[in-house]
Amino acid sequence: MRADSIPDDFTPDLRRLKSWPSMKHSPWRQPYLADLTFGEIQRLVDEFVPGQSLKILDVGCGRGYLSLELAREGHDVLGIDSDQKMIILAKKTMDTDPYKSERGPLNYLVQDFTEWREPDYKFDLVIFSRTLHHIPKPGRALGKAHRLLRIGGRIICIEYAFDRFDHRSATWFYHVRKVLEQPGWYKTARKLHKDASSSVKQILEEWMGLARKEHFNRSQGMLRPLRRLFQERHFSWEPYIYWDMIMDMRVPSPDTELALARSLIAMEGALIDSGAISPVLFCFVGDKTGAKITSVSD
Repeated sequence: MRADSIPDDFTPDLRRLKSWPSMKHSPWRQPYLADLTFGEIQRLVDEFVPGQSLKILDVGCGRGYLSLELAREGHDVLGIDSDQKMIILAKKTMDTDPYKSERGPLNYLVQDFTEWREPDYKFDLVIFSRTLHHIPKPGRALGKAHRLLRIGGRIICIEYAFDRFDHRSATWFYHVRKVLEQPGWYKTARKLHKDASSSVKQILEEWMGLARKEHFNRSQGMLRPLRRLFQERHFSWEPYIYWDMIMDMRVPSPDTELALARSLIAMEGALIDSGAISPVLFCFVGDKTGAKITSVSD
């Protein structure tokens, strides 16, 4: 998320959503946009949580919205993140939770996962939600996750695959953006070129530029060790390009903006299913078996 003004009363909690207009470049700015983005991630994770009262590790938990919901479902959750400001906000949200008397244990820790000293207990579930692509040497990180899981434990990995964004995806992005610009419903300082071909190229360069600058892991660099270490139970490609679209979408009517955001999700899903565009978010679900695993290289 870009550097927006975060209001004092901001609460990254899917059950206490409200409008925070100052968060201009975040889905948190409107309740319905937060639900269609962060809420969708939470619902996707919930599909694959394998039981009740689990001990869960949320790696790179950020502001803690997912950890909080899992604890409310009765699980024992530990969220870790290397960003102290994120954890401070997660703890603030946790402490003001109106449902805290009913939830399972919830704790947060400021810690770099790769340097974290492994505890003397095992987890039932380890979650990476749009985190692994940031972690250097993803194979080693996943090897650590494997060690932290009990036999029969599960990993859920929902990850950004930036390198799959291609010319077809950028072309779709361009056409949606041009439609939104006509009534003034798309606000950004990044001006497109006048001709379509140059604009598509510009969108591709902008998309890839940040990922390369930040050294994001490529998709196969994450998928290979996942499939090497864990027995795959589920794999799917999910809509995610629409997140970037709604960051700069500005529709005066909330009802219209909600309807438009929903249509973008449905459209992206249909284009993914038909093979018309290349998806950029995968969901991998795998279990730890008793089979011996050899070392995993990055």
